[in-house]
Amino acid sequence: MKRINTAIAVLFVSLISAAQAIDASKDVVGKVTYSNGDPIVGAVVSDGYTVVTTDANGDYRFVRNAAAAYVSVSVPADCQVPLRQGQPCFYRKLDDRRFTYDFEFVKQKVEKDFSIFFIGDPQCQNTHHVDRLRSEGIPDLKAYGKKQKNASYAITLGDIGYTEGGRNTNYLFPVIRNEMSAEKTGMPVFQTVGNHDFEYYLGALDESNPTVAARRDRMFEAVFGPIDYSWNRGDVHFISMNDVRFDNMVKASKYSAGFSDEQLEWLRQDLSFVPKDKMVVLCLHIPIATKKLSPKQAEDVRHDMQNLFDAVDLLAEYQNPMVFSGHTHTNFKNTLAGGVREFTVGAMSGCWWWSNNCADGSPNGYLVCHFSGASLKDHIYKSTGLSDKFQMRIYRGDAVFGGQHEEFRMQHGHDALLINVFNYDSDWNVQVYENGKLMAENLQPMPLTGEFNPTADGGKDWWAIGYNIGVVGRGHTGNSTRNNYCEKCWHMFEYRMADPQAKVKVVVTDGAGRKFTETKIYESESWQECDYELATPPTYKETQVW
Repeated sequence: MKRINTAIAVLFVSLISAAQAIDASKDVVGKVTYSNGDPIVGAVVSDGYTVVTTDANGDYRFVRNAAAAYVSVSVPADCQVPLRQGQPCFYRKLDDRRFTYDFEFVKQKVEKDFSIFFIGDPQCQNTHHVDRLRSEGIPDLKAYGKKQKNASYAITLGDIGYTEGGRNTNYLFPVIRNEMSAEKTGMPVFQTVGNHDFEYYLGALDESNPTVAARRDRMFEAVFGPIDYSWNRGDVHFISMNDVRFDNMVKASKYSAGFSDEQLEWLRQDLSFVPKDKMVVLCLHIPIATKKLSPKQAEDVRHDMQNLFDAVDLLAEYQNPMVFSGHTHTNFKNTLAGGVREFTVGAMSGCWWWSNNCADGSPNGYLVCHFSGASLKDHIYKSTGLSDKFQMRIYRGDAVFGGQHEEFRMQHGHDALLINVFNYDSDWNVQVYENGKLMAENLQPMPLTGEFNPTADGGKDWWAIGYNIGVVGRGHTGNSTRNNYCEKCWHMFEYRMADPQAKVKVVVTDGAGRKFTETKIYESESWQECDYELATPPTYKETQVW
Protein backbone atom coordinates (compact mmCIF):
# COMPACT_ATOMS: atom_id res chain seq x y z
CA MET A 1 0.00 0.00 0.00
CA LYS A 2 2.85 2.37 0.84
CA ARG A 3 4.46 1.64 -2.54
CA ILE A 4 1.11 2.29 -4.27
CA ASN A 5 0.68 5.59 -2.43
CA THR A 6 4.22 6.59 -3.37
CA ALA A 7 3.55 5.74 -7.01
CA ILE A 8 0.35 7.75 -6.96
CA ALA A 9 2.20 10.69 -5.41
CA VAL A 10 4.91 10.50 -8.07
CA LEU A 11 2.26 10.32 -10.79
CA PHE A 12 0.43 13.32 -9.27
CA VAL A 13 3.64 15.39 -9.19
CA SER A 14 4.39 14.36 -12.77
CA LEU A 15 0.92 15.47 -13.88
CA ILE A 16 1.40 18.81 -12.13
CA SER A 17 4.79 19.25 -13.77
CA ALA A 18 3.32 18.35 -17.16
CA ALA A 19 0.48 20.81 -16.65
CA GLN A 20 2.96 23.51 -15.66
CA ALA A 21 5.01 22.73 -18.76
CA ILE A 22 1.89 23.08 -20.94
CA ASP A 23 1.04 26.41 -19.32
CA ALA A 24 4.62 27.59 -19.75
CA SER A 25 4.44 26.75 -23.45
CA LYS A 26 1.69 29.37 -23.79
CA ASP A 27 4.16 32.08 -22.84
CA VAL A 28 5.56 34.17 -25.67
CA VAL A 29 9.17 35.10 -24.99
CA GLY A 30 11.97 36.65 -26.97
CA LYS A 31 14.58 39.35 -27.34
CA VAL A 32 14.54 42.64 -29.25
CA THR A 33 17.96 43.92 -30.32
CA TYR A 34 19.74 46.23 -32.68
CA SER A 35 21.59 44.57 -35.56
CA ASN A 36 24.87 44.91 -33.63
CA GLY A 37 23.46 42.78 -30.83
CA ASP A 38 22.79 45.57 -28.33
CA PRO A 39 19.46 45.20 -26.52
CA ILE A 40 16.59 47.61 -27.25
CA VAL A 41 15.27 48.64 -23.86
CA GLY A 42 11.59 49.52 -23.57
CA ALA A 43 10.57 48.15 -26.97
CA VAL A 44 6.80 47.59 -27.06
CA VAL A 45 5.76 44.01 -27.93
CA SER A 46 2.20 42.71 -28.37
CA ASP A 47 0.04 39.82 -29.59
CA GLY A 48 -2.88 42.15 -30.28
CA TYR A 49 -4.32 41.57 -26.79
CA THR A 50 -1.46 41.95 -24.31
CA VAL A 51 1.18 44.69 -24.53
CA VAL A 52 4.53 44.57 -22.71
CA THR A 53 7.96 46.18 -22.97
CA THR A 54 11.45 44.73 -23.06
CA ASP A 55 13.69 44.87 -19.98
CA ALA A 56 17.28 46.07 -19.61
CA ASN A 57 18.47 43.00 -21.54
CA GLY A 58 15.98 43.44 -24.37
CA ASP A 59 13.96 40.45 -23.15
CA TYR A 60 10.17 40.21 -23.01
CA ARG A 61 7.65 37.61 -21.86
CA PHE A 62 3.86 37.43 -21.68
CA VAL A 63 1.09 34.85 -21.73
CA ARG A 64 -0.30 34.40 -25.23
CA ASN A 65 -3.99 35.10 -25.71
CA ALA A 66 -5.78 32.03 -27.09
CA ALA A 67 -7.16 34.06 -30.02
CA ALA A 68 -3.81 35.69 -30.92
CA ALA A 69 -2.18 34.85 -34.24
CA TYR A 70 0.81 37.23 -34.39
CA VAL A 71 3.40 38.84 -32.15
CA SER A 72 4.64 42.25 -33.25
CA VAL A 73 6.99 45.03 -32.16
CA SER A 74 6.01 48.68 -32.32
CA VAL A 75 8.91 49.79 -34.51
CA PRO A 76 11.03 52.18 -32.39
CA ALA A 77 11.65 55.70 -33.70
CA ASP A 78 15.42 55.10 -33.81
CA CYS A 79 15.09 52.00 -36.02
CA GLN A 80 14.61 51.48 -39.73
CA VAL A 81 11.31 49.93 -40.77
CA PRO A 82 12.29 46.31 -41.54
CA LEU A 83 11.14 45.06 -44.93
CA ARG A 84 10.38 41.59 -46.23
CA GLN A 85 9.51 41.27 -49.90
CA GLY A 86 9.21 45.04 -49.92
CA GLN A 87 6.63 45.20 -47.13
CA PRO A 88 7.00 46.33 -43.49
CA CYS A 89 7.73 43.21 -41.46
CA PHE A 90 7.68 43.93 -37.73
CA TYR A 91 5.75 40.79 -36.75
CA ARG A 92 6.01 37.00 -36.51
CA LYS A 93 3.31 34.38 -37.00
CA LEU A 94 2.62 32.59 -33.73
CA ASP A 95 3.25 28.87 -33.93
CA ASP A 96 2.03 26.29 -31.40
CA ARG A 97 5.31 24.41 -31.83
CA ARG A 98 7.49 27.28 -30.63
CA PHE A 99 7.27 30.12 -28.15
CA THR A 100 10.47 32.15 -28.70
CA TYR A 101 10.31 35.07 -31.12
CA ASP A 102 13.33 37.35 -31.47
CA PHE A 103 13.36 40.64 -33.39
CA GLU A 104 16.31 42.57 -34.80
CA PHE A 105 16.26 46.18 -36.03
CA VAL A 106 18.81 48.36 -37.79
CA LYS A 107 19.49 51.50 -35.78
CA GLN A 108 19.16 54.90 -37.42
CA LYS A 109 18.99 58.56 -36.50
CA VAL A 110 15.56 59.62 -35.24
CA GLU A 111 13.66 61.41 -38.02
CA LYS A 112 12.17 64.57 -36.56
CA ASP A 113 10.77 65.60 -39.95
CA PHE A 114 9.15 63.14 -42.34
CA SER A 115 6.23 62.71 -44.74
CA ILE A 116 3.30 60.27 -44.58
CA PHE A 117 1.31 59.46 -47.72
CA PHE A 118 -2.25 58.53 -46.70
CA ILE A 119 -3.89 56.36 -49.38
CA GLY A 120 -7.66 56.05 -49.24
CA ASP A 121 -9.43 53.02 -50.73
CA PRO A 122 -7.28 51.51 -53.51
CA GLN A 123 -10.28 49.15 -53.77
CA CYS A 124 -9.35 46.81 -56.61
CA GLN A 125 -12.13 44.45 -57.66
CA ASN A 126 -10.34 42.83 -60.59
CA THR A 127 -7.11 42.82 -62.57
CA HIS A 128 -8.26 45.81 -64.64
CA HIS A 129 -8.34 47.87 -61.45
CA VAL A 130 -4.92 46.57 -60.47
CA ASP A 131 -3.66 47.68 -63.88
CA ARG A 132 -4.83 51.23 -63.18
CA LEU A 133 -3.29 51.10 -59.71
CA ARG A 134 -0.04 49.87 -61.25
CA SER A 135 0.06 52.33 -64.14
CA GLU A 136 -1.42 55.43 -62.48
CA GLY A 137 -1.52 55.46 -58.68
CA ILE A 138 1.77 53.77 -57.77
CA PRO A 139 4.02 55.62 -60.27
CA ASP A 140 2.54 58.97 -59.17
CA LEU A 141 3.13 58.05 -55.53
CA LYS A 142 6.74 57.13 -56.20
CA ALA A 143 7.46 60.23 -58.30
CA TYR A 144 5.98 62.57 -55.70
CA GLY A 145 7.85 60.76 -52.94
CA LYS A 146 11.12 61.54 -54.68
CA LYS A 147 10.28 65.25 -54.48
CA GLN A 148 10.03 65.19 -50.69
CA LYS A 149 12.97 66.61 -48.80
CA ASN A 150 12.71 64.07 -46.00
CA ALA A 151 11.93 60.40 -45.44
CA SER A 152 8.56 59.19 -46.70
CA TYR A 153 6.20 56.42 -45.58
CA ALA A 154 2.71 55.45 -46.71
CA ILE A 155 -0.40 54.11 -44.95
CA THR A 156 -3.49 52.78 -46.69
CA LEU A 157 -6.80 53.56 -45.00
CA GLY A 158 -8.64 50.35 -45.80
CA ASP A 159 -10.51 48.71 -48.67
CA ILE A 160 -7.45 47.44 -50.44
CA GLY A 161 -9.70 44.92 -52.21
CA TYR A 162 -13.40 44.89 -52.96
CA THR A 163 -15.00 41.77 -51.52
CA GLU A 164 -18.73 42.02 -50.95
CA GLY A 165 -21.46 39.41 -50.52
CA GLY A 166 -20.64 36.49 -52.77
CA ARG A 167 -17.82 38.34 -54.53
CA ASN A 168 -14.41 37.49 -53.11
CA THR A 169 -11.37 39.53 -54.16
CA ASN A 170 -8.96 38.23 -51.53
CA TYR A 171 -7.05 36.53 -54.34
CA LEU A 172 -5.85 40.00 -55.40
CA PHE A 173 -4.19 40.75 -52.06
CA PRO A 174 -0.81 39.16 -52.95
CA VAL A 175 -0.87 40.98 -56.31
CA ILE A 176 -1.62 44.32 -54.66
CA ARG A 177 0.97 43.61 -51.98
CA ASN A 178 3.55 43.22 -54.74
CA GLU A 179 2.46 46.48 -56.41
CA MET A 180 2.82 48.27 -53.07
CA SER A 181 6.31 46.98 -52.37
CA ALA A 182 8.87 49.60 -51.36
CA GLU A 183 10.76 48.98 -54.60
CA LYS A 184 7.75 50.15 -56.64
CA THR A 185 6.37 52.86 -54.36
CA GLY A 186 9.70 54.21 -53.19
CA MET A 187 8.64 53.93 -49.54
CA PRO A 188 7.38 51.38 -46.98
CA VAL A 189 3.58 51.02 -47.14
CA PHE A 190 1.66 50.09 -43.98
CA GLN A 191 -1.88 48.73 -44.30
CA THR A 192 -5.23 49.36 -42.60
CA VAL A 193 -8.14 46.96 -43.07
CA GLY A 194 -11.55 48.03 -44.47
CA ASN A 195 -15.03 46.57 -44.71
CA HIS A 196 -14.38 45.28 -48.26
CA ASP A 197 -11.24 43.41 -47.17
CA PHE A 198 -13.16 40.53 -45.55
CA GLU A 199 -14.73 37.44 -47.08
CA TYR A 200 -18.36 37.02 -46.05
CA TYR A 201 -19.35 33.50 -47.10
CA LEU A 202 -16.86 31.22 -45.43
CA GLY A 203 -16.42 27.48 -45.35
CA ALA A 204 -15.92 25.28 -42.30
CA LEU A 205 -14.12 26.92 -39.40
CA ASP A 206 -10.94 25.45 -38.00
CA GLU A 207 -9.65 25.09 -34.46
CA SER A 208 -7.17 27.96 -34.74
CA ASN A 209 -9.92 30.34 -35.95
CA PRO A 210 -13.02 29.27 -33.98
CA THR A 211 -15.18 32.24 -35.04
CA VAL A 212 -16.11 33.79 -38.36
CA ALA A 213 -14.74 37.16 -37.23
CA ALA A 214 -11.38 35.60 -36.33
CA ARG A 215 -11.13 33.85 -39.66
CA ARG A 216 -11.97 37.04 -41.53
CA ASP A 217 -9.11 38.79 -39.76
CA ARG A 218 -6.68 35.96 -40.47
CA MET A 219 -7.30 36.03 -44.22
CA PHE A 220 -6.19 39.67 -44.38
CA GLU A 221 -3.37 39.21 -41.90
CA ALA A 222 -1.95 36.27 -43.84
CA VAL A 223 -0.94 38.75 -46.57
CA PHE A 224 -0.47 42.09 -44.81
CA GLY A 225 0.22 41.23 -41.16
CA PRO A 226 -1.58 42.21 -37.92
CA ILE A 227 -4.75 44.28 -38.15
CA ASP A 228 -4.23 46.17 -34.87
CA TYR A 229 -0.64 47.41 -34.48
CA SER A 230 1.51 50.48 -33.88
CA TRP A 231 4.86 51.97 -34.93
CA ASN A 232 6.88 55.14 -34.37
CA ARG A 233 8.60 57.85 -36.38
CA GLY A 234 10.22 60.85 -34.74
CA ASP A 235 7.88 62.19 -32.04
CA VAL A 236 4.78 60.59 -33.58
CA HIS A 237 3.18 57.30 -32.55
CA PHE A 238 1.13 55.72 -35.37
CA ILE A 239 -1.65 53.19 -34.75
CA SER A 240 -3.72 51.24 -37.30
CA MET A 241 -6.87 49.47 -36.12
CA ASN A 242 -9.89 47.65 -37.52
CA ASP A 243 -13.00 49.73 -36.74
CA VAL A 244 -15.43 47.72 -38.90
CA ARG A 245 -18.15 46.06 -36.81
CA PHE A 246 -20.54 43.80 -38.73
CA ASP A 247 -24.12 43.47 -37.51
CA ASN A 248 -24.27 39.85 -38.65
CA MET A 249 -22.07 37.29 -40.32
CA VAL A 250 -23.86 36.96 -43.65
CA LYS A 251 -24.86 40.43 -44.93
CA ALA A 252 -21.92 42.50 -46.10
CA SER A 253 -23.79 45.81 -46.12
CA LYS A 254 -24.74 45.73 -42.44
CA TYR A 255 -21.84 47.29 -40.56
CA SER A 256 -20.90 50.32 -38.49
CA ALA A 257 -17.82 51.87 -36.91
CA GLY A 258 -16.63 50.71 -33.50
CA PHE A 259 -14.11 48.85 -31.36
CA SER A 260 -14.57 45.69 -29.32
CA ASP A 261 -13.78 45.73 -25.60
CA GLU A 262 -10.60 43.77 -26.35
CA GLN A 263 -9.48 46.33 -28.91
CA LEU A 264 -10.10 49.25 -26.57
CA GLU A 265 -8.11 47.51 -23.83
CA TRP A 266 -5.27 46.80 -26.29
CA LEU A 267 -5.23 50.50 -27.23
CA ARG A 268 -5.09 51.52 -23.57
CA GLN A 269 -2.13 49.24 -22.99
CA ASP A 270 -0.33 50.41 -26.12
CA LEU A 271 -0.77 54.09 -25.25
CA SER A 272 0.34 53.51 -21.67
CA PHE A 273 3.91 53.24 -23.00
CA VAL A 274 3.71 56.46 -25.07
CA PRO A 275 4.94 59.67 -23.32
CA LYS A 276 2.28 62.38 -23.11
CA ASP A 277 4.45 64.86 -25.01
CA LYS A 278 4.28 62.70 -28.16
CA MET A 279 1.77 63.04 -30.99
CA VAL A 280 -0.59 60.10 -31.59
CA VAL A 281 -2.09 59.36 -35.01
CA LEU A 282 -4.86 56.75 -35.27
CA CYS A 283 -5.56 55.25 -38.71
CA LEU A 284 -9.00 53.74 -39.37
CA HIS A 285 -11.19 52.87 -42.32
CA ILE A 286 -14.66 54.13 -41.34
CA PRO A 287 -14.65 57.79 -40.22
CA ILE A 288 -15.62 58.49 -36.63
CA ALA A 289 -17.60 61.61 -37.51
CA THR A 290 -19.44 61.91 -40.80
CA LYS A 291 -22.37 63.78 -39.30
CA LYS A 292 -23.64 65.07 -35.98
CA LEU A 293 -25.77 62.63 -34.03
CA SER A 294 -29.24 63.66 -32.92
CA PRO A 295 -30.16 63.12 -29.23
CA LYS A 296 -32.17 60.06 -30.24
CA GLN A 297 -29.29 58.66 -32.26
CA ALA A 298 -26.91 59.34 -29.39
CA GLU A 299 -29.13 57.23 -27.12
CA ASP A 300 -29.03 54.40 -29.64
CA VAL A 301 -25.24 54.42 -30.07
CA ARG A 302 -23.98 50.87 -30.02
CA HIS A 303 -21.59 49.70 -27.33
CA ASP A 304 -18.80 49.24 -29.88
CA MET A 305 -19.25 52.80 -31.12
CA GLN A 306 -19.01 54.07 -27.57
CA ASN A 307 -15.68 52.26 -27.36
CA LEU A 308 -14.62 54.26 -30.40
CA PHE A 309 -15.55 57.50 -28.64
CA ASP A 310 -13.65 56.32 -25.56
CA ALA A 311 -10.63 55.76 -27.79
CA VAL A 312 -10.84 59.39 -28.92
CA ASP A 313 -10.76 60.45 -25.26
CA LEU A 314 -7.55 58.46 -24.85
CA LEU A 315 -5.99 60.21 -27.84
CA ALA A 316 -6.92 63.62 -26.46
CA GLU A 317 -4.36 63.19 -23.68
CA TYR A 318 -1.50 63.55 -26.19
CA GLN A 319 0.00 66.38 -28.22
CA ASN A 320 -1.95 67.37 -31.37
CA PRO A 321 -3.75 64.00 -31.70
CA MET A 322 -5.23 63.09 -35.07
CA VAL A 323 -7.37 60.45 -36.77
CA PHE A 324 -7.08 59.57 -40.48
CA SER A 325 -9.84 57.60 -42.20
CA GLY A 326 -11.13 56.67 -45.66
CA HIS A 327 -14.27 54.77 -46.70
CA THR A 328 -16.36 57.64 -48.14
CA HIS A 329 -14.25 58.34 -51.26
CA THR A 330 -14.49 62.04 -50.36
CA ASN A 331 -12.31 64.62 -48.61
CA PHE A 332 -13.50 66.28 -45.42
CA LYS A 333 -12.26 67.28 -41.99
CA ASN A 334 -13.81 67.31 -38.52
CA THR A 335 -12.87 68.14 -34.95
CA LEU A 336 -13.79 65.40 -32.49
CA ALA A 337 -14.06 65.44 -28.70
CA GLY A 338 -11.08 66.90 -26.86
CA GLY A 339 -9.91 68.76 -29.96
CA VAL A 340 -8.86 65.59 -31.80
CA ARG A 341 -8.74 66.35 -35.55
CA GLU A 342 -10.03 63.81 -38.06
CA PHE A 343 -9.05 63.93 -41.75
CA THR A 344 -11.08 61.74 -44.07
CA VAL A 345 -9.14 61.17 -47.28
CA GLY A 346 -10.38 60.85 -50.86
CA ALA A 347 -9.83 57.60 -52.75
CA MET A 348 -6.96 56.60 -54.99
CA SER A 349 -9.61 54.63 -56.91
CA GLY A 350 -11.90 57.69 -57.09
CA CYS A 351 -15.36 56.44 -58.03
CA TRP A 352 -14.29 52.81 -57.98
CA TRP A 353 -11.97 53.18 -60.99
CA TRP A 354 -14.80 54.21 -63.33
CA SER A 355 -13.29 57.65 -63.84
CA ASN A 356 -10.55 59.92 -62.50
CA ASN A 357 -12.53 61.71 -59.81
CA CYS A 358 -14.25 61.02 -56.51
CA ALA A 359 -17.95 61.65 -55.94
CA ASP A 360 -17.24 65.03 -54.28
CA GLY A 361 -15.22 66.18 -57.30
CA SER A 362 -11.80 65.58 -55.77
CA PRO A 363 -9.57 63.90 -58.35
CA ASN A 364 -8.26 60.40 -57.73
CA GLY A 365 -5.33 60.88 -55.39
CA TYR A 366 -3.91 60.73 -51.88
CA LEU A 367 -3.08 63.02 -48.96
CA VAL A 368 0.52 63.91 -48.13
CA CYS A 369 1.21 65.13 -44.59
CA HIS A 370 4.50 66.60 -43.39
CA PHE A 371 5.16 66.01 -39.69
CA SER A 372 7.69 68.00 -37.70
CA GLY A 373 8.31 67.16 -34.07
CA ALA A 374 4.99 66.34 -32.41
CA SER A 375 2.79 68.23 -34.86
CA LEU A 376 1.42 68.27 -38.39
CA LYS A 377 3.37 70.91 -40.30
CA ASP A 378 1.28 70.97 -43.49
CA HIS A 379 -0.82 68.75 -45.74
CA ILE A 380 -1.62 68.65 -49.44
CA TYR A 381 -3.99 66.56 -51.56
CA LYS A 382 -2.00 65.20 -54.49
CA SER A 383 -4.17 64.43 -57.53
CA THR A 384 -2.94 61.46 -59.54
CA GLY A 385 -1.32 62.57 -62.77
CA LEU A 386 -1.69 66.27 -61.97
CA SER A 387 0.52 68.92 -60.40
CA ASP A 388 0.35 69.42 -56.65
CA LYS A 389 -0.58 73.03 -57.47
CA PHE A 390 -3.93 71.82 -58.80
CA GLN A 391 -6.06 72.23 -55.67
CA MET A 392 -9.43 73.50 -56.98
CA ARG A 393 -11.90 73.59 -59.84
CA ILE A 394 -14.19 76.55 -60.74
CA TYR A 395 -17.65 76.20 -62.38
CA ARG A 396 -20.04 78.69 -63.92
CA GLY A 397 -23.30 78.74 -61.97
CA ASP A 398 -25.57 77.97 -64.96
CA ALA A 399 -23.40 75.36 -66.70
CA VAL A 400 -24.78 72.05 -67.94
CA PHE A 401 -22.75 68.96 -67.16
CA GLY A 402 -23.38 65.38 -68.23
CA GLY A 403 -23.53 63.19 -71.29
CA GLN A 404 -25.53 60.60 -73.16
CA HIS A 405 -27.19 59.14 -70.08
CA GLU A 406 -28.22 62.30 -68.27
CA GLU A 407 -27.45 66.02 -68.03
CA PHE A 408 -27.60 68.41 -65.07
CA ARG A 409 -28.01 72.19 -65.29
CA MET A 410 -26.55 74.21 -62.44
CA GLN A 411 -29.18 76.34 -60.70
CA HIS A 412 -27.04 79.21 -59.41
CA GLY A 413 -27.18 81.62 -62.34
CA HIS A 414 -24.59 82.94 -64.79
CA ASP A 415 -23.23 85.49 -62.31
CA ALA A 416 -22.34 82.78 -59.80
CA LEU A 417 -19.10 80.87 -59.48
CA LEU A 418 -18.87 77.55 -57.68
CA ILE A 419 -15.38 76.74 -56.37
CA ASN A 420 -14.43 73.24 -55.23
CA VAL A 421 -11.29 73.38 -53.02
CA PHE A 422 -10.45 69.69 -52.64
CA ASN A 423 -8.37 69.77 -49.46
CA TYR A 424 -9.92 72.78 -47.72
CA ASP A 425 -9.43 73.16 -43.98
CA SER A 426 -10.86 75.71 -41.58
CA ASP A 427 -7.64 77.75 -41.42
CA TRP A 428 -7.51 78.24 -45.21
CA ASN A 429 -8.44 81.51 -46.95
CA VAL A 430 -10.42 81.46 -50.23
CA GLN A 431 -10.15 84.76 -52.17
CA VAL A 432 -11.76 85.85 -55.46
CA TYR A 433 -10.42 88.54 -57.81
CA GLU A 434 -12.27 90.20 -60.69
CA ASN A 435 -10.07 91.89 -63.30
CA GLY A 436 -7.19 91.85 -60.81
CA LYS A 437 -9.18 93.43 -57.95
CA LEU A 438 -9.80 91.52 -54.71
CA MET A 439 -13.57 91.21 -54.36
CA ALA A 440 -14.04 88.59 -51.63
CA GLU A 441 -12.02 86.64 -49.10
CA ASN A 442 -12.48 84.14 -46.29
CA LEU A 443 -15.36 82.51 -48.17
CA GLN A 444 -17.12 79.80 -46.18
CA PRO A 445 -18.24 76.40 -47.54
CA MET A 446 -21.77 76.05 -48.84
CA PRO A 447 -24.33 74.03 -46.85
CA LEU A 448 -24.28 70.29 -47.41
CA THR A 449 -27.18 68.85 -49.35
CA GLY A 450 -28.54 65.37 -49.85
CA GLU A 451 -30.64 66.38 -52.85
CA PHE A 452 -29.94 64.56 -56.10
CA ASN A 453 -31.13 67.33 -58.41
CA PRO A 454 -29.04 70.52 -58.66
CA THR A 455 -30.30 73.24 -56.33
CA ALA A 456 -29.14 76.73 -55.45
CA ASP A 457 -29.00 76.13 -51.72
CA GLY A 458 -26.50 73.31 -51.42
CA GLY A 459 -23.04 72.34 -52.60
CA LYS A 460 -22.31 69.33 -54.74
CA ASP A 461 -19.87 68.90 -57.58
CA TRP A 462 -22.19 68.51 -60.58
CA TRP A 463 -19.26 68.43 -62.99
CA ALA A 464 -18.10 65.19 -61.32
CA ILE A 465 -21.66 63.89 -60.99
CA GLY A 466 -22.31 64.73 -64.64
CA TYR A 467 -19.32 62.67 -65.66
CA ASN A 468 -19.87 59.65 -63.41
CA ILE A 469 -23.62 59.43 -63.96
CA GLY A 470 -24.23 61.22 -67.25
CA VAL A 471 -21.21 60.03 -69.22
CA VAL A 472 -20.13 56.74 -67.65
CA GLY A 473 -23.72 55.83 -66.80
CA ARG A 474 -23.41 54.80 -63.17
CA GLY A 475 -27.03 54.61 -62.07
CA HIS A 476 -28.11 53.78 -65.58
CA THR A 477 -26.08 50.67 -66.40
CA GLY A 478 -25.80 47.28 -64.73
CA ASN A 479 -27.02 47.10 -61.15
CA SER A 480 -25.45 50.38 -60.07
CA THR A 481 -27.25 53.12 -58.16
CA ARG A 482 -26.68 56.85 -58.19
CA ASN A 483 -26.04 57.26 -54.48
CA ASN A 484 -22.31 56.51 -54.36
CA TYR A 485 -21.66 58.80 -57.33
CA CYS A 486 -23.53 61.80 -55.96
CA GLU A 487 -21.96 62.42 -52.55
CA LYS A 488 -22.00 65.63 -50.51
CA CYS A 489 -19.15 68.07 -51.04
CA TRP A 490 -17.80 69.60 -47.82
CA HIS A 491 -15.59 72.10 -49.62
CA MET A 492 -17.74 73.86 -52.26
CA PHE A 493 -17.85 77.67 -52.21
CA GLU A 494 -20.19 80.12 -53.95
CA TYR A 495 -19.29 83.62 -55.12
CA ARG A 496 -21.55 86.17 -56.87
CA MET A 497 -19.70 88.18 -59.51
CA ALA A 498 -20.07 91.94 -59.71
CA ASP A 499 -19.29 91.64 -63.44
CA PRO A 500 -20.16 88.24 -64.97
CA GLN A 501 -17.85 89.08 -67.90
CA ALA A 502 -14.82 89.87 -65.74
CA LYS A 503 -11.60 87.87 -65.75
CA VAL A 504 -11.60 85.72 -62.64
CA LYS A 505 -8.77 84.56 -60.44
CA VAL A 506 -9.26 82.47 -57.29
CA VAL A 507 -6.42 82.35 -54.78
CA VAL A 508 -6.47 79.82 -51.95
CA THR A 509 -3.98 80.15 -49.10
CA ASP A 510 -3.56 77.05 -46.95
CA GLY A 511 -2.69 76.86 -43.25
CA ALA A 512 1.04 76.76 -44.04
CA GLY A 513 0.89 79.96 -46.10
CA ARG A 514 1.16 78.29 -49.50
CA LYS A 515 -0.89 79.92 -52.25
CA PHE A 516 -2.73 78.11 -55.04
CA THR A 517 -4.22 79.97 -58.00
CA GLU A 518 -6.83 79.02 -60.61
CA THR A 519 -8.36 81.02 -63.49
CA LYS A 520 -10.00 78.34 -65.62
CA ILE A 521 -13.81 78.24 -65.38
CA TYR A 522 -15.77 75.15 -66.44
CA GLU A 523 -18.85 76.33 -68.28
CA SER A 524 -19.01 73.95 -71.23
CA GLU A 525 -22.00 71.71 -71.78
CA SER A 526 -19.55 68.87 -72.44
CA TRP A 527 -17.67 66.68 -70.03
CA GLN A 528 -14.75 66.63 -72.45
CA GLU A 529 -13.18 69.74 -70.93
CA CYS A 530 -11.70 67.62 -68.19
CA ASP A 531 -8.30 67.95 -66.57
CA TYR A 532 -7.18 64.45 -67.35
CA GLU A 533 -6.49 62.55 -70.55
CA LEU A 534 -9.58 60.38 -70.67
CA ALA A 535 -11.15 60.89 -74.07
CA THR A 536 -13.79 58.20 -73.66
CA PRO A 537 -15.50 56.54 -70.69
CA PRO A 538 -13.49 53.59 -69.34
CA THR A 539 -14.27 50.22 -70.91
CA TYR A 540 -13.43 46.78 -69.59
CA LYS A 541 -13.29 43.37 -71.16
CA GLU A 542 -15.67 41.98 -68.57
CA THR A 543 -19.00 43.37 -67.41
CA GLN A 544 -18.66 44.71 -63.88
CA VAL A 545 -21.48 44.61 -61.39
CA TRP A 546 -21.44 47.06 -58.47
